[in-house]
Order: sequence, then C-alpha cells, then structure tokens
Amino acid sequence: MKRKTILTLGAATLGAAGLTAELAIHGYLEVMAKPLKVRSVFGYIADRLADDNSEFLSFNTEKHKWIDVQDTQTVSINSDRGDVLKGYLTKPKEKSDTFVFFAHGYHTDHGGDPANFQQFYLEEMGYNFFCVDHVASGESGGNWVGFDYYESADCLKWIDYLVSQFGSDIKIILHGVSMGGATVCKMADCVPKQVKLIIADCPYTSAFEEFDWVVKSAGIKKTNGLLKLFNGINKQLAGYDLKDTDVRSAVIGAKVPMLFVHGTEDDFVPTRMGKELFELCTSEKELLLVDGAKHAESIMTDETSYHKKIREFTGKYLGGNNNAVH
Repeated sequence: MKRKTILTLGAATLGAAGLTAELAIHGYLEVMAKPLKVRSVFGYIADRLADDNSEFLSFNTEKHKWIDVQDTQTVSINSDRGDVLKGYLTKPKEKSDTFVFFAHGYHTDHGGDPANFQQFYLEEMGYNFFCVDHVASGESGGNWVGFDYYESADCLKWIDYLVSQFGSDIKIILHGVSMGGATVCKMADCVPKQVKLIIADCPYTSAFEEFDWVVKSAGIKKTNGLLKLFNGINKQLAGYDLKDTDVRSAVIGAKVPMLFVHGTEDDFVPTRMGKELFELCTSEKELLLVDGAKHAESIMTDETSYHKKIREFTGKYLGGNNNAVH
C-alpha cells in the first residue's frame, strides 16, 4: 500500500484533522515501517537507538569477525499471518541438546543484538544458537512491527519447528534484548516444556507505555491524543492494539525461571520497567543491574559480569551440557 494512500486512509478512518493527526500518521509510518523523509516526533523513537552508537557498532562489528566465518544454516517457516520468516541456526563443535533462542530488538535483525552473544554461547557454553529475523525485519516478510504481539506468537511457532527437527527432549533458553526482551517476557506464561529459562534484557512493560515515555522525553507533555491516534492507525493497518503488548500478566504467570538484565543509565526503556517486571515475576528469578549501561548496552558495558551471571543462572537450572542431539 502506498504511503499517500495510508495517510488518506488513516485520516479518514480516524476522522481527525490538524497537526496531531498528521504527527500520528507520519509517526506511525516512521516507527512501524520504513522512515519517511519528513520526520515527526515518533521518528525520535527510531533515532534514539542510532545516537552516539559508534562504540556499540564497533563492538558488534568485532563480534561479526568470528560469526561471518561460521557455518550457519538458514531456515524458513510461515507465520499464521502468511509472512515468510527467516531463522538462523549455528551448531557448536560438540553436539548439544541445548538451544539458545535469541530474540532481537526493534529496527535490527539477527545480525544485531544476537551477534553480541553468539560466540559466547557457542564456544564457551557449548550450546546451539538460534536466532531469527522478526516480522518486518531483516530477510523476513511482513509490513508492520508487532512490538512483541506478533513476535511472541511467531517465536512459539519457531519453538515448534525446533522441537520437530531435534526432538521433544531438547532444552531451550529464551534470551531477548529490548523489544526481544519484551517478546520473551510475553511468552513466559505459555512456553512449552522444552523452554527451561528466560533471560530478558532491558524489556519494556508495554509498547504503549514505552511510546508514551519516549514522546514525553522528546518534550511533549500531553500525549494521550497523539497516542490514541497512533494506536487507532495501528489497529487499522497492523491489526492489533498496542495495549495488547503489555507483558505484565505473562510475567506474573511465568512458568520458568527468569533472569532480568537492565542498564542503570537506560533512558530509552527506563530501568524502572525492568525492575517492575522483576518484582512482578512469580517464578524463580534474578536481577542483574549493569552500572552505567545505556539501552541494550549491558553486554558491552560489562561483558564479564554478564557472562558470569549467564553461567551461574544456566548452571543453576540446566546443570551440565551432557546430553547430545544425534
């Protein structure tokens, strides 16, 4: 659908006029699809992750020097919406029955957040490493980001795929960063028995609340009308309510142990959101606060402590890596 058509549809559907409606419509396209040349306040959401990130990009690039020479298998499934989704599986040197399923963040793909952990999980932990391009990301199909609503449903299908390929006795670790952190939280109360634990790095409580926070931090105090219009467009075009991205109830009903990670200097997804989810979680849980870390940068800020906590947490709930997939 062309952008001009979407703009007209959005305005007509909502019956809105003026600057607020224009900001909401342009903002929707910026955040949920490809950026427009004309920026709106919602473009701030996309821009924030690109600000002052040269150090983080260098960190990620260094990780890719190892990843790019690995033997990685690309696989595909279809979502319930009919989108073709891409997944990427890398196996360790020694066979393992444990799979790390890594969920990436907003406006990135399998080469982003997952790459910062891949070598560690494969070489040091000896686990299989599986990551995906979420809907509307990377090589996967789809037009609109789901902000955990679609991504969590797709990930459950991916888990079914892994079980069908490698057996019902495999063990799965879910690990996600930012939107991926919210995605794995969203799955916490409905994961199958193969999922043994979840690691949620800088997750938001809901996309709606995250947008509210970002818009207010951009200097707009009255956000209700703007967000209502934005969400109305989302319901029409993407087909879901942003309020349905709330992960609290899933965390309250968590079926497996959860490790929450958050940087103390995260001003994009505020640290209080991660702390709130930790407090709400009713399963066995731990919280790692990384001093001085900005959004999604805990692994770069203190890689040693992050790795140590993963070893401790997985060791506590998985034990040794003794069983093999044949």
